[in-house]
Amino acid sequence: MDSAVSDPLRSALVQQGVLLGQHATQLNTTAQDVEALNARISELVTRVESLQRETTSRGSALRTGTSQDPEPHANNPPVYDGDPNACQAFLSQCSLVFSLQPRRYANEEAKMAYVLTLLSGRAREWGIAVWRSRAPCCATFADFSQEMAKLFDRSARGDEAAAQLSRLSQRRNSVTDYAIQFLTLAAECGWNESALRACFLEGLDFAIADELAAIELPRELDNLIDLALRVEGRLSRRRKHRQTPAPWRHLEASSASATSHQLSEEPMQLGRLRLTPQQKQERLSLGVCLYCGKGGHYALQCPVKARAHQ
Repeated sequence: MDSAVSDPLRSALVQQGVLLGQHATQLNTTAQDVEALNARISELVTRVESLQRETTSRGSALRTGTSQDPEPHANNPPVYDGDPNACQAFLSQCSLVFSLQPRRYANEEAKMAYVLTLLSGRAREWGIAVWRSRAPCCATFADFSQEMAKLFDRSARGDEAAAQLSRLSQRRNSVTDYAIQFLTLAAECGWNESALRACFLEGLDFAIADELAAIELPRELDNLIDLALRVEGRLSRRRKHRQTPAPWRHLEASSASATSHQLSEEPMQLGRLRLTPQQKQERLSLGVCLYCGKGGHYALQCPVKARAHQ
């Protein structure tokens, strides 16, 4: 009985051992697969981080100007001598040069040296003085610009610009010069488009304004200025045309000169008989020869005169 019972139990235990061994093998295989997957994920993460670092490095190189691409050419602004109306334009042009060539002017000292070389007159005297004294405004170009504008800039702004704009007129200037002055003040006064159009028209030369009054005007100020320029060009060409005599006028003048020459050079007589002023006028009105009184020729070609002088 004990032997009969022990055999099934032993068999069950053996079977259970086999199952446990299979499970252990499967667990070991799964652990290996998980480990390989983790290794693969770690590799991918490393590659992604490397790409991110490379992208960040390139972006930083572009921002700091370390790229080897040539920088665009920038013309130097005109030398500034302290003119109060040109201060802002000078500083703006310098700032534009620094924006176009960030590698060349990578630090504030290079910017300051560049600006100082473009100063003359009283502006140069002031700039050199503050540079030598190591004034705080020389620390950065922005600080220097602010201090320089405070001292030299007297360009109109706000209400002052609006007042000057309302009084501005073309007078004897060209439309180009008038438009430059107008747009410079317009940028500072803050008027809307409609007010600027009306003010520009009000200041135009009467002849140009009269031409524009007969046509429909554009709603944009830039287009209105362009139209005024074209009208000025047409009027200028028309004036030149009126001042240039037509070819037929040259012929008429030549004919009148020849006739006058005949009157002064030829004897107003037929044989020994001198023509009276009335007779001379009658022959001129009839278009006949002053010498013989016959038609078809002038006195210079008169056959009677030719025979008389033989």
